[in-house]
Amino acid sequence: MDNNEKNGYHKETASHNHHGHVHSHVDYHKEASGNLSFALVLNLLFNIVVIGGGILTNSVAILADALHDLSDTFSILVAWLLERISQRDESDTFSYGYKRFSIFGALITSTVVIIGSATVAYEALGRLFVAQSPDASGMVVIAILGIIFKGGSLIRLNKGRTFNERAISVHMFGDVFQWIALLVISLILVFVDLPILDPLASIAVSIWVIYNLAKTFIASVRILLQANPQDVDVEDLKFGIMDLKYVNGVEEMHTWSLDGLDNVLTAKIKVSTADADEINEIRGKLEKIAQEHNITNTTFEFIEDE
Repeated sequence: MDNNEKNGYHKETASHNHHGHVHSHVDYHKEASGNLSFALVLNLLFNIVVIGGGILTNSVAILADALHDLSDTFSILVAWLLERISQRDESDTFSYGYKRFSIFGALITSTVVIIGSATVAYEALGRLFVAQSPDASGMVVIAILGIIFKGGSLIRLNKGRTFNERAISVHMFGDVFQWIALLVISLILVFVDLPILDPLASIAVSIWVIYNLAKTFIASVRILLQANPQDVDVEDLKFGIMDLKYVNGVEEMHTWSLDGLDNVLTAKIKVSTADADEINEIRGKLEKIAQEHNITNTTFEFIEDE
């Protein structure tokens, strides 16, 4: 046995590290599950209100929102279920855990709501040319209820960190904005007969929701395709690693994100030392650099550069 082997070092060794704050991200998913369940209950209750209210007031915006709310409830239900799954520990099948189910939920939610919003905009577009006067006073009451129910969900979800919550909160914000617009329009309609304002509001809000959720959709796809995390400067990260003493090169460096919160780094580090203490010192500095670049999970393989 040579001196290097006595020191516990071989020509190729690997180190794997989960920084301590990774576990706090599991708490984010637990919080997300609670926030989504709260939003789910509020939306189920509001579905009843908006369906009945749309029929009674003959408002295209409210009737369209009834369909919209059904897709909301489905999306939140799917998001909640997948968020629950994302809290499971790693297994033989999913060695990195189940966190990506949260991203999968955000992808489904974004897709469903974008399709629902496009449907609402299409239906409202037809009403621009065949405008019907809604019951303005009834719209005022339902709009106020909409602001309360949707606002409650938005407040609860807005502080969330997961992509799931982000996708739903974007939509909730659009809903709150829509109900505020409907409240203003219904107050105008109480005094002035301009029924075209009703479908115009639906079209404007639908476009806003589609635009913002498209960004969440693209971000979710990037994560699932293992693109470099947008909050990690890869060039600066590599420069920091190469600047370390005894480090001669970096090979096969990969960065990706599990769920938009936990970023992963793997790399082969070519070093000019075989001393175990010096290797441990390099490892500690590498982990510190990783933390500074928003990376929570690292795997390093050390290769002696002969």
